[in-house]
Amino acid sequence: MPERRSIQEMLRFPRTLEFTKEGARFVILLFVIGFAAINTGNNLLYLIVAMMLSLIVISGLMSESTLRSITVKRTLPRNAYKNSPVTITYSVTNDKKRLNSYSFTVEEVLPAGKAFAPAYVLKLPARNTFDVFSRCEFSKRGVFTLRAVKLKTRFPFGFFLKGRRMDMQGEIIVYPSIIPLERTGLFSGEHAPGDSAAEKGEGTELYGIRDYAAFEDSRRIHWKASAKAGRLLQKEFERERQKKAVVILENYDDDDENFEKAVDTAASLAVRFLKLGFKVGLKTLTQELPCSSGQAHLERLLYRLAVIGPEKTKGRASARIRGL
Repeated sequence: MPERRSIQEMLRFPRTLEFTKEGARFVILLFVIGFAAINTGNNLLYLIVAMMLSLIVISGLMSESTLRSITVKRTLPRNAYKNSPVTITYSVTNDKKRLNSYSFTVEEVLPAGKAFAPAYVLKLPARNTFDVFSRCEFSKRGVFTLRAVKLKTRFPFGFFLKGRRMDMQGEIIVYPSIIPLERTGLFSGEHAPGDSAAEKGEGTELYGIRDYAAFEDSRRIHWKASAKAGRLLQKEFERERQKKAVVILENYDDDDENFEKAVDTAASLAVRFLKLGFKVGLKTLTQELPCSSGQAHLERLLYRLAVIGPEKTKGRASARIRGL
């Protein structure tokens, strides 16, 4: 079943109209000249008023022609990171058979106080599609819902800013910021959790060389070393270790700045150690994500961190890594 439209949506005008600075001055001048024409009865002033009124009518008709029969398809990035710019792509199509559209922008309809850079189209020929781009940046993590885009134009004279709203649902998952861990003192780059002394076993890295014993696998004979020593020598290998680490996020109810810093640190630790070949898990005060690896697991982990909030228990929020 189609969604029921709200009363606000049903009462919304199909077009919006705003004065530009030039347009406001033009209208004020029109009233001044019109008032003078009425008081003096000067035919020349009446002619000027008529010409100015015709310019307003022409402006309305041409701006409507520009916005009419335009369709937009929005392509959102799969995800974004807090305080890092991402690109939104708009495929703009002019469905008119003959008339071109000129000088208009495509921009997101956002809550007050938020804005993305608008995408600008100089000329869109009839029956053509252009891709235009908008760069945006999110200052908070979480799941953001985009509900509509708006076409705006000042064409042709710049007197008015006419707009046309197009409802268009979409979501972007904004992950926490990825920060250099060296600045936090949690990671020096020299040693990582889970590293330990090498042990003899059935791995692939060379551990040492010893004398070859009868009935052992001849494929392990180190022929170069045997030739130098004058006796058969056999290769020994290191035992392969499964490197695992858990990111521990203590999401206590702390002040916003410290809580967000802890979440950013947890995300940065997860990204770093997954790149180092670890299987990484996540443990918070109330949730736990098992250790795993791969891009899909990284996205699950970052999504948990994107939507996590503080628990009701007061304390200092912090993040750290623990090797297994």
